[in-house]
Amino acid sequence: MTRAFAGHFLPLFFVAALTLGGCDKQNLDMLASLSPPSNSRDASQQSPTKTLYLTIVEGLIEQGRYRAALGYLDQYAVEEKRTPRFNMLRGEALLGVERYDEAAQSFSDLVGTDLEAAGLNGLGRVDAAREHWAEAELNFGKAVAARPSSADFLNNLGFAQLHLGETMLPKAEFNLRQAQEIDPSSSSIRNNLVLILMMEGKEDDARRVLDSIAVPRERAAVQKFAADWIEARHMPAAE
Repeated sequence: MTRAFAGHFLPLFFVAALTLGGCDKQNLDMLASLSPPSNSRDASQQSPTKTLYLTIVEGLIEQGRYRAALGYLDQYAVEEKRTPRFNMLRGEALLGVERYDEAAQSFSDLVGTDLEAAGLNGLGRVDAAREHWAEAELNFGKAVAARPSSADFLNNLGFAQLHLGETMLPKAEFNLRQAQEIDPSSSSIRNNLVLILMMEGKEDDARRVLDSIAVPRERAAVQKFAADWIEARHMPAAE
């Protein structure tokens, strides 16, 4: 699976669906100078420290430093309660180091919380990383049902559906077109839509989407990637 099209299946993406904050050296230095909050501190005193820890972790995940993120999460867990945000970030980091069973457990722990939709999307991404596409499609479908306006979830659902055979292509196209209407600026959604349209043999529609790419080199690269992807999987475009 290639990043240009897989978009939010991988933790890079995140993402799953997360919008991860940045992390600079100053923040890391600040974290190093902090002591773990003691039980004697009240909630208002603990909150900035907890927020800082998890914000640092988000930055590390965005940089692809998953092992470092797990180190900070382990340190955080020594003193702090495992909140839904903690479990979500831990799932992302574990997915990044291919510890799939543990990642699935962290995402499963989000069911019944306000981050349930993100947890279902995370479970789908674990399935996708294992190339268990039927299970991925099921979990992404649940994520979309929980948050129908998420372009990322719709994108992931469409990408899973295109792996399930020709009969699923119309559903994949519908979900990707809906995702694009919600987030017209997403190159991942656009590229996946080009791929679907080429697989369906809808050359004129695919050309219209490709023509929306302003940079000729990028436009050619997207078209070539889609063609190569289809050929590599012995999935000829529909007549």
